[in-house]
Amino acid sequence: MPLVLDGSVLRADAVVIGTGAGGATAAARLAEAGLDVIVLESGPLLYGADFDEREAEMFERLYADGGLRSSDDLGVSIVQGVTAGGSTTVNWMIMLRTPEWVLDEWTQRHGTVGMSAAEMVPVFARIEQELHARRVPDDAHSPNNRIILDGAAKLGWSSQQAVINARGCIRTGFCGYGCRSGAKQGTLETYLPRAVAAGARLVTNAEAQRIEFIERGGAFPTKRVVVQHRQADGRVRDVGIEAKVVVVAGGAVGTPSLLQRSGLGGGAVGKYLRLHPTTGLLGVYEREIYASGGIPLTSVCDEFHQLDAHGYGVWIETPPMHPALSATACPGIGAAHRERMLKFRNTGTLIVLTRDGADREQSNGEVRTRRDGSLSIRYALGRRDRAHALAGLEAAAQLHFAAGATEVISGHARPVILRHPDEIPRLRSRPMGPNDIPFFSAHVNGTARMGTHPRTAATDPHGERFGAPGVFVADGSLLPTAPGVNPQETIFALSTIIAERIASRVKTG
Repeated sequence: MPLVLDGSVLRADAVVIGTGAGGATAAARLAEAGLDVIVLESGPLLYGADFDEREAEMFERLYADGGLRSSDDLGVSIVQGVTAGGSTTVNWMIMLRTPEWVLDEWTQRHGTVGMSAAEMVPVFARIEQELHARRVPDDAHSPNNRIILDGAAKLGWSSQQAVINARGCIRTGFCGYGCRSGAKQGTLETYLPRAVAAGARLVTNAEAQRIEFIERGGAFPTKRVVVQHRQADGRVRDVGIEAKVVVVAGGAVGTPSLLQRSGLGGGAVGKYLRLHPTTGLLGVYEREIYASGGIPLTSVCDEFHQLDAHGYGVWIETPPMHPALSATACPGIGAAHRERMLKFRNTGTLIVLTRDGADREQSNGEVRTRRDGSLSIRYALGRRDRAHALAGLEAAAQLHFAAGATEVISGHARPVILRHPDEIPRLRSRPMGPNDIPFFSAHVNGTARMGTHPRTAATDPHGERFGAPGVFVADGSLLPTAPGVNPQETIFALSTIIAERIASRVKTG
């Protein structure tokens, strides 16, 4: 059971802020290394029957800003979990190792240590074993996922069957609203229980407000984390927690915001926001697709992973399209919208994810805390990124037609409707920026990235905030660039490395 704070000052060796892929993993590693750990989660602890699979209710309870978080200009919707387990509770389970060329870029351009492609292989293997990651069986591909596999095979393109972190999956398709069966091996089922079993104290409904230094000097001066703890009766109590080590894992929006509120901003904190901006294409088929059933994501087309000489490009996936979500994505209003929705069971969806940052070392986005405490999220898609996204849309259209679609529909306000592969170049007639075509992202990275210089990085290559000894980052904000794949396995791995280095340093003084 989570700890209830009574207002007295708590003390620990380490405070970990967040329970997602970064925070819960770090908490488990630190606690199992013998450190006294307190874990803070701003959201509630929900399990099993709490995930009632009602779309509107679950969005409100499980996602940041009720699923309505976006960039300031409303150009990109940002989808982040805000419950115990973070985004590992609501994601689609796919496990993808960081591509070798990305790890090489981090090593060569950003000075990461011990994270070469060869050095990361045993780390990834360990994570996959601990999370029960397995390649999906052949009979697990829904008709929506078969669009990628069958279409890519006909076109001679590269595709892969997914590895997912699940055990005993019953294939309901509602992974994005929490797993009722407990099959999903997110941190709720893995690293968080391990942390508690090793002695870590979990506090839910506890939002870290700021980090204060109450000592100066030394490798690990004492710090106080000021926390707003929401009691069961609705009252909010301010509590202080003192520790030598603070691990910030609040996600790539929450982490820079906390650092800024704590007077630990400046430099690259909040900058270099990377989103894997994502847009999609609908395909209408004569056969039933029913895109909301089965495991959501079991196939990936990676034919266009590298569209330039630096390893930047796109990849194509399938999303789960439940009725409410489909209604928001379906073009048209009134009778036109109704006609489209009547084809719901025959409509498949492909999404195109862009590895943004092709204009390298350019900060396309920023997270900033305003003076009134509110968040500002600014994001602009670079010129090369827009070109890559367009190439990805054209490829997705080819996949749809190769798989048998009779009609392909873009997401533009005035959609481009294609009825033959020869019409695919018409997609170039519409602009590709945010607010021109809908973009969203469930992958939010890079706002406290590691590197060697305080001007272009927030932390050193070991995840420690420059100028703030004992304050570490261990989440997606740490990534030097966009990883180019769904990032959960990357974050699990980096958090493991960072936490084990912290434990080693603490033990050696």
